[in-house]
Amino acid sequence: MKNIITFCFLFSLIALPQSNSDIKEQVVKQLSDSLYQIGNITLNSRTNELLMPGKINMDKGIIELLACAPGGKVHESVLIIDIVPYHLQVSLLLLGLNYGGGVSFQGDPSIPKGDSVEVFVKWKDKEDNMQFYRGEDLVFNLKDSSVMKKTHWVFTGSKVIDGLFVADAEKSLITTFHDPFTILDNPSPDGAYDDFFIVNEKIVPPKGTKVEVIIKTGKK
Repeated sequence: MKNIITFCFLFSLIALPQSNSDIKEQVVKQLSDSLYQIGNITLNSRTNELLMPGKINMDKGIIELLACAPGGKVHESVLIIDIVPYHLQVSLLLLGLNYGGGVSFQGDPSIPKGDSVEVFVKWKDKEDNMQFYRGEDLVFNLKDSSVMKKTHWVFTGSKVIDGLFVADAEKSLITTFHDPFTILDNPSPDGAYDDFFIVNEKIVPPKGTKVEVIIKTGKK
């Protein structure tokens, strides 16, 4: 990851929708020895993490996503992360992760496949104190009557259909309800149900609160 050659090589391996050919012309900006910028994503190759700007989209209600991109399923997503989905796909690949798919349709009871990551969210409260939580903490599981169990989200990697990277159309980034077109999915069997998960109102701040989303890998 010393220069943009790696990035260009990855583009040669992954189908890119022709309608989004402008993305091809964007390059990774190297900010320092270990920091890179891919769109709105900051990649830290030393800590193996991605930093992304976003906001709270829902502070109550039933959800199917932890996070979507702008224009996605905002009626059922806790967070909106202000990124291009394809940039997330490429950033995860640049961190050395492999995607696996494994889900054929929404609510598929199959367990998603791919390398695992941890998701964290931080924001400042009304007293200007920094709050830091795992992504799962923002979600409540009605079946278990408890906060969503600690997990590692799975890099399924969305799909390319007729030259279209579907996550760019669907805008789904991190789902609680199994979805073949998301980039990161919930590995729990509970992900086969669309009415198990709601916003954890005890933790999630008011709608519109600015957040930073951190994705970390276990790779060294």
